[in-house]
Order: sequence, then structure tokens, then C-alpha cells
Amino acid sequence: MPVALSSVTGFLLLVLGIPVALALVAIPMVFLFADPTIRTPMLVIPQKMFGAMDSFPLMAVPFFVLVGQVMNTGGITNRIFDFANALVGHFRGGLAQVNIVASLLMSGMSGSAVADASGLGQVEIEVMKKEGYDPGFAAAVTAASATVGPIVPPSIPLVIVGAITNTSISQLLVAGLLPGLLMTAAMCLLVAYIGRRDNLPTRPRATVRHLLVTFARSAPALFAPVLLVGGILMGVFTPTEASAVAAAYAILIACFWYRELSLRGLCTVLWQSAMTVGAIFLIIAGAAAVSWLLTWLGVPQSLAASLSGLAETPALLMLVMIGFLLVIGCFLESNAALILVAPLLVPIGLSAGFDPVHMGTVMVLVLMLGLVTPPVGMNMFIVMSIAKISLRHYLRAIWPFFAILLVAVLIVAFVPQISLIVPQLLLR
Repeated sequence: MPVALSSVTGFLLLVLGIPVALALVAIPMVFLFADPTIRTPMLVIPQKMFGAMDSFPLMAVPFFVLVGQVMNTGGITNRIFDFANALVGHFRGGLAQVNIVASLLMSGMSGSAVADASGLGQVEIEVMKKEGYDPGFAAAVTAASATVGPIVPPSIPLVIVGAITNTSISQLLVAGLLPGLLMTAAMCLLVAYIGRRDNLPTRPRATVRHLLVTFARSAPALFAPVLLVGGILMGVFTPTEASAVAAAYAILIACFWYRELSLRGLCTVLWQSAMTVGAIFLIIAGAAAVSWLLTWLGVPQSLAASLSGLAETPALLMLVMIGFLLVIGCFLESNAALILVAPLLVPIGLSAGFDPVHMGTVMVLVLMLGLVTPPVGMNMFIVMSIAKISLRHYLRAIWPFFAILLVAVLIVAFVPQISLIVPQLLLR
């Protein structure tokens, strides 16, 4: 009875629009209140919440959030978009191709899908609408391409996975490089097909001079991932320290190179970042409280026992895990989902012989699909608001991108070397 009551309470709170963090915290609280025979003090909930946030690797999250905010405010986003436009804008459906490539380039600094969708999205969707693109298609491309942000290093979700599963964060970060490129290529091929089928507009081919000029303007921003990944691989700084370096670098080029971020603007960016980080860490804390309850109830052990028979057939186990994550991703924010399911699934995957770095990469890839699907997809809500379209219009346009991204995820899941070859080559 207490389990059912707490589960229903959490679900109803989510349906009513209560913040995810509060809905998650309510689940263990209702459970402890509902059963008077339980002698566990309520104090254990805040202890577990604060314990989850008291993690050195998670210090990278605030800095990467700050990087995304600085990019959106300091003129970096527009310059990345201009370079991507000069690079691929002349292809059929050029602005959609620009949208995807710009997301790939921006992901090398922000590590956040929401920062990509909200920052680049405002520029991309408005330009595409002015060029005659269907608003639903523009929104779908933007939402789908933003999922690359948390895959290509740096990546906030991969940092969280490493922190909660004791997996090398350095290996996880570089493991996302090839999967991110695969997702980008898959979406570009889809747009090329749709562009030919629907005769989407193109732009004039950029001159070599214009291409070089736009590259020079965006070069400081494009250098950021080289600086970060190179520093991590050479042992100059840890992934957590790299996040602070990225934040300092983004502020320096926005304030002193592009000169589009004033002191007052920087204060606003710091405030917005603090609000975003507060929301993220509250979700992490709430998810940790639910994770404690699940462990106390023996759910991990029961799940492991029910899936232990699949360990002898790794392919089937991987499919079951992907299906489970797809469902979870539809109803939970990705960071909360990772906190809840990673400690459950990684040991099961290890028993089947899966590499923990590969497992972490696949989990993040699958959960990113939840960002573009109802009912709680953050990218979906952001692009619908920018494009001013209905849910029905959005869903009609997003399904081909969801399908192609799912195919890319399955390829990464069943060809482990795609995610493992870069860590093996660079960090052996």
C-alpha cells in the first residue's frame, strides 16, 4: 500500500505540473508517512539528497551551464551559425543542414541540449521561417539536432553518469565523439532526402573569402573543444577542472574578443546560470532520494534477478535496456533518469560483459531521445514555444528525426567500438 500510494502521488504531481524535483522528493516522503511501522527517520531523505550533491565531479555541471549561457549572450552562437551557413547553406534544404552542423559545432562548448535548443534555436527557427520553411519542420530539426549537444564532449549527462557509476569521466567524454558525429551524419542524410523530396530552398554557395571570414570570426569558439579535450587527454587538467577552464575561456572571448558581453550582462548570465544549476541539482537531489527508496525496497536486486537470465544473450538484454530507457525518458527529465537507472542497469550490463563506458554512452544516447518526445521533452517545449506551433504540428514533423536517431542509437549499441575506439586510442 505505501509503495502504491507514493508512486501514484509522484505521478499525479508530475501530471499537475509540479516541478520534477519536488515530485521526486514527495515519493519517499509519502512512503515513510504512509507506513507507521517503518522506523526509518525522515531525516534520511535530506541526508541522501545532500550526499548526492556533495560530489567533486558534479562541480563540472555549473561551469558547463555557465558556458552555454555565455555562448547565447556573448555573440558566440551567432558566429557559429554564420560559419555553418557558409559551410553547408548551399545544399538542398540548406538551412536545415546549417541547423544540424551548427548544433554539432556548439556542442563542443556547451554540453547541454537545452542550451543549444534555446540559444541557437531562436536564431535558426526564425531564419528558417523567413526563408519559407514549414515552422513544424524548423522546430523538429532544431529539437533533434540539439540532442547532439550532450553527446559530443563536453557533456553534462556523461559527467553525471561517470560520477554516479565510478566510471572514468575522461573516457566517457571522448567516447561520445564518434556517436555524436554518427547522429549528425544521419540527420544530414535525412534532411538531404526530405530536401529533394519537398524541393526545399537553397542558398547561394558561399565564396571562399566569405567562408574564411566566417571561420575566422568563429575560430575562438571552435577552438574551445580542442582546448578542453586536448587538455584532458594530455593530463593538464581533469574533466572537472576543464569545465572551469571552459567557463573562463568563454567569458574571456565574449567580453574581450567579441566584446558583446558587458559587466552588467555577465552578472545577468551568472544569475541565469545559478537558477538553471539550482534546478538541475534539485532534480539530482530528488532523484537520489527516490534511488535510496528503491534500493531500500530491494528494487535493484529484483531487477537484476529478473534480467539475470538475459545475461547469456547480451543482444536481447541490450534491446530490453534500450526499451526500458525509452519509456523512462518519456516521463522523466534526463538527469533525473540517469541518477535513478544508471546504478540499476550498469551492474546488470557488466554481468553480461558490457563495457561500462559503452553502457554509459548508450544510456545517455537513448535518454536524449526523450528530449524530443512528449510528455516532458524539454527540447520539444522550447522549440514549440519559439516556432509558435501546436503539439500535433510538431509531432507530425519530428517522427522521421526520432526514427533516424533511434537507428543511430541502435548502431552504437550493437557496434561497441564506435564509442570505445577513441578512448582506447587516446587514453590507453
